[in-house]
Amino acid sequence: MRILLTNTGPWGTGSFTCAHAILKELLLLGHDVQLFFPDAHVNSSDLDYYYKNPKHYHIWRFPLKDQTHNIESFPLMIPDPHPRSRTETTFKELDEDTLKFYFQEARKALIKVIKQFKPDIVECQHIWSLDSIIDEFGIPYVCTAHHSDQMGFMYDARMRPYALASAKHARKIFAISEFVKAEVMDLYHVDENKVVTITNGYSKKYFKREQIDKNAILEEFDINADKNAIFVSFAGKISKTKGVDTILEANRILDNPNIHFLILGSGELEKVIDSNRIEDYSFKNAHFLGHRHPREIVKIHNISKLSLMPSRSEGFGISALEAMACGLPLVYTDVGGIHEFAIGKCIKKEDPKALANAIESIITMPDADYSKLSNKSEEVAHTFSWKELAKKRVYYYKQALSA
Repeated sequence: MRILLTNTGPWGTGSFTCAHAILKELLLLGHDVQLFFPDAHVNSSDLDYYYKNPKHYHIWRFPLKDQTHNIESFPLMIPDPHPRSRTETTFKELDEDTLKFYFQEARKALIKVIKQFKPDIVECQHIWSLDSIIDEFGIPYVCTAHHSDQMGFMYDARMRPYALASAKHARKIFAISEFVKAEVMDLYHVDENKVVTITNGYSKKYFKREQIDKNAILEEFDINADKNAIFVSFAGKISKTKGVDTILEANRILDNPNIHFLILGSGELEKVIDSNRIEDYSFKNAHFLGHRHPREIVKIHNISKLSLMPSRSEGFGISALEAMACGLPLVYTDVGGIHEFAIGKCIKKEDPKALANAIESIITMPDADYSKLSNKSEEVAHTFSWKELAKKRVYYYKQALSA
């Protein structure tokens, strides 16, 4: 089978992690697969991996320009940072003429890849803009709902007709959690039989327990802390959505010089915190390590005692699985799809006191209790397999093609 995957943005997000993992598994299953996505050519250590592999990655290059238009970077569905965006401009911020130009250029790019690759079926990550163009070509397609697109649906009224048409004409819709499935049913008014829950997975190549030298890791990441300190990891965007401000508020409440927060992800802290109440946050022992490759993230998890996911909204939470695979219990919020698999302490969102108490509860557990919780985290993570999720997709691709 010839399968074209599309994504609304490049690597650095959960949806791309999903698309990339599925691509690799489908290739191993013997299918021909290509992944189409936009990118602004921001320099990074992994740039060549994608740009020098045109057989599997068809990159739609930004900026898009003509005599009257200039779209510097791929537009975002919601105002949440993307590590490879140059501008963080949303679809909502594009004027009507510029949006038409975006669709015109997207159509040209997709025509090119479809003529070259000749897919039997297309899987579009997100119920959004690219799906509506694929629909014009009469090629069978399925959509994967990731929650960010449902947030985009609520945020940007102008894009709703495109999303509604995409959902209506898709042969199947994959939802990454039961929570997202309920969102899809509520927002797009599609037949329940069309929507299938297929969760995300994680990279077992990278994320696992490892015996490592703490001092070496602290030196590598330039973290000024004693190796006997208690490390708490966070991997996600530096954004309000991911609750980074709540971590800094909990840090002030804890006021424990032995606890260090190791915060991984891209974004601007100034856009997250409220400058009118700066006294509510503590930046002491908070180490902002930037956007990192999985081979680096796993090192941070393996020197940590627990990991945090204090999101205000979350469709699934791949980074939670990744931490759990390293044996870390979580402190997570009762939003979205995280609670469907997470192991650890569940709290209400935007509650720094509850976050502080949950962190304290885990780090002061008797060793035997902590060991049980840690082992349970790892055990649950191991049940999520990209290989099996790819096989499920193939089953539904065949259904879609025979419909």
